Amino acid sequence: MEMENPLATGDEAQTAHEATPVRTADALVEMLVAHGVEVIFGLPGGPIGPILDSLLDHPEIRVVQTRSEAGAMFAAAGYAQATGKLGVAVVTTGPGVLNALTGLASAQCDGLPVLLLVGEVARRNFGKGALQDGSPYGLQIVEILRKVTKFAEEVTDPQRAPSLLRHAIRTALTGPQGPVALTLPVDMTMAKLEELPMLAPASITSVEIPDEAIARAAAAIQKGERGVIFAGSGVRRGKGAERLIELAERLQWPVMTTPKGKGVFPEDHPLSLGVFGMGGHVSATEYLEKGIDTALVIGTSLSEVATDGWSAMLNARSFIHVDIDERQLGRSYKYTLGIVAPADRFLELLATQVPQAEERHYGGVRRHVLSLGTGAGLPLHRAIAEIQLALPEDTIYTVDSGEHFIFATHYLKTTAPDAFMVMTGLGSMGQSIPAAIGAQLANPDRVVAAICGDGCFAMNAFEVATAVSAKLPLVVFVINDGRLGMVEIGNTIVYGRTPKFPVGPMDIAKLASALGAKSIVAEEFGQIRDAGIMALRERGPVVVDVRIDPTVKIPKRDRFVGFNTQQRLRVVN
Repeated sequence: MEMENPLATGDEAQTAHEATPVRTADALVEMLVAHGVEVIFGLPGGPIGPILDSLLDHPEIRVVQTRSEAGAMFAAAGYAQATGKLGVAVVTTGPGVLNALTGLASAQCDGLPVLLLVGEVARRNFGKGALQDGSPYGLQIVEILRKVTKFAEEVTDPQRAPSLLRHAIRTALTGPQGPVALTLPVDMTMAKLEELPMLAPASITSVEIPDEAIARAAAAIQKGERGVIFAGSGVRRGKGAERLIELAERLQWPVMTTPKGKGVFPEDHPLSLGVFGMGGHVSATEYLEKGIDTALVIGTSLSEVATDGWSAMLNARSFIHVDIDERQLGRSYKYTLGIVAPADRFLELLATQVPQAEERHYGGVRRHVLSLGTGAGLPLHRAIAEIQLALPEDTIYTVDSGEHFIFATHYLKTTAPDAFMVMTGLGSMGQSIPAAIGAQLANPDRVVAAICGDGCFAMNAFEVATAVSAKLPLVVFVINDGRLGMVEIGNTIVYGRTPKFPVGPMDIAKLASALGAKSIVAEEFGQIRDAGIMALRERGPVVVDVRIDPTVKIPKRDRFVGFNTQQRLRVVN
């Protein structure tokens, strides 16, 4: 029986053999091409050299050199989040892979399909004191990677390398998606393959949803007198967002989303309650406060950020939890019906089992109305309004971790399912700029804007130079109050005092200019709106130093209070 060539496109077997011996590195890069990889992020180093050398022969793959390995991983994760495709990063061993770990762990926590290829020192030098030895005799890199990936392995035989890569790619993209990694000793990637190995077609398992599960969900929903649909970012996959609208309109049930799922249901839809969870909307909270008897929860792990600190308001007599990852069911809330399924397929099947309801009205999304503050600088909610006025309606926003995340979640008005990108699983600071790079490469015809704090900017500011070098016209809004604001606010709430955590002295505009970007300072009403950002970005990235009034605060349940076991949870104004 003929077996499939590992370099074939899709699952169609090819019988032709390569007559000329090729390096293992060439075979691996050919497989990346065959699997549709178009962009690779990374940094060079001796052990990863064979892969980078092979990529010179494949101009169809764009190689983007970032300024740090952390930036490479977050850019790959941003690309994966924006496209649903595989994000790829290449780094060298030792400090290279260790610098990439935070981004890799973030992809694991957020369920993003990324592949990390790690160059490694030659196997013959393992345990001999080789510089940056990541082998079991050195740093034990593979063991470290296994803690933050779905699959991690070292290539120990050149003949097995293509099959390992195929397995890694399929593992990243199927089931609950997530990161994978391969370490590539340089003597393995330089070795010649006399004949390309032949592989049997790799199968993709699909989740079958039992008819009984759909019927039970439909019956429970029809019994509900006051229900809610709670949608997470898992709804973005496939046609989930489209199917969610269809089901909501059929049931005439209100829909709220997690912060990470913001946009999977349009916030201008009459059935939208907006966001529940950290940075959530008044409309969602008030609806839950009146009580619910049925909750249909789809595509969310029900994390702390998603549930406003595991709020008891979500508890319902009938709690239906649907997720592609069985491990999430029952982790945070007791369910009455748990279904392992992709969101789009479940929503499609359920809509055929429930009758059309009469039209209802829930009042739409309602946000907090804040004062203009008493300090110098722009009130942040007004700044966000000006940002949306300055940019096109279909702008993609990547949002970082910090106090600005809460304001962006609350005040950005999002109507498209791919317009709001956050990585809340790990909550790492500094990811929004490299994520914007990945999103811009995935969407060259749309505006991509990063919203980050000044502390986040300090962590990954040099990725602005990556955007300049790659000629990517993204926009970076740096929310600048000169401090690590979320931490200072939280400490003050818990302890009644706080150390100062300044970010400066740092001139954001001058730093951006030094990195090759256009820069703007905005500290008064109208300056963002009138800055001509769209004209400036035609010549490359733009960094806007948004100097905000730190006295303006948004009412929220503060997570820092949970660190003090002697103090009851309270709402912060």
